[in-house]
Amino acid sequence: MLGDEVIAGGSDLADAAQFARAFAAAGMDFVSVSKGGKFDDAQQPKVGEAVYPYTGPSGYECMPTIHSDARGPFARNVPLAAAIRAAIRGDGLATPVVAAGGIHSFDQAEAILADGHADIVAAARQSLADPDWFLKVRLGRGAEVRRCKFTNYCEALDTQHKQVTCQLWDRVELDEPDLARSHDGRRRLVAPRWRR
Repeated sequence: MLGDEVIAGGSDLADAAQFARAFAAAGMDFVSVSKGGKFDDAQQPKVGEAVYPYTGPSGYECMPTIHSDARGPFARNVPLAAAIRAAIRGDGLATPVVAAGGIHSFDQAEAILADGHADIVAAARQSLADPDWFLKVRLGRGAEVRRCKFTNYCEALDTQHKQVTCQLWDRVELDEPDLARSHDGRRRLVAPRWRR
């Protein structure tokens, strides 16, 4: 759910907290909190192209990049998740709250959990960048984690109806035998194997 739609007249954190409390009271298994991504303020697409929701302020807040501003994309939604979690806990309910958006390291995730801002942490773009990052950290090899650059290269492919890959690995080791490639043959569809 959106902790804030980030559009004029849209629902904000106060609304989201009320919705989340109702979801929790109704028995939802968890509440996952994101932000923005509405089509309402997106730029008009070119003729023949789909609307890209991440072009307006709402979309920007949903998928911020490393080039966004001084704050960057990192954990921008955590204050929303924390406020929603506090509202649910205020009702005496223990429904888990998921924080998402720019989570890219275990230190960051652990701090969010330790500070009680969320019960679960989601990390989609980081998990695409390095599907083995959990294992690498567990094995004490965190320095080998391929860190997401948060350029939204993956999202741009998706909105162009192309197969989604990661900029950090889609053109690496293209000579690998039996490599699954994109329809045009230019990009790999699976991350390079991690050689332990």
